[in-house]
Amino acid sequence: MSAESHHDLLSFQQFLAEQLKTGEPNLSPEEAVDVWRLQNRTSEEYREDVEAIREALSDLDAGKSGMPLDEFLDEFRRRHELDRSA
Repeated sequence: MSAESHHDLLSFQQFLAEQLKTGEPNLSPEEAVDVWRLQNRTSEEYREDVEAIREALSDLDAGKSGMPLDEFLDEFRRRHELDRSA
């Protein structure tokens, strides 16, 4: 196991211990992993997120509003073969 993996596991263990100690929020195991990953993004992931936000804001300033939400959801459901109720 690499030193980085070991550090990540220890960090995640501490995160879980804190979540269990406080009891808030009540997360599923999958949600706990998602929250921990969000809070422990790499510098590169952070830069990519910032760049994506900048691009979206630039598009909005240029008058590009993107796809309407209903249209996006319909396409997403078709692509992932989900029922309309999902």
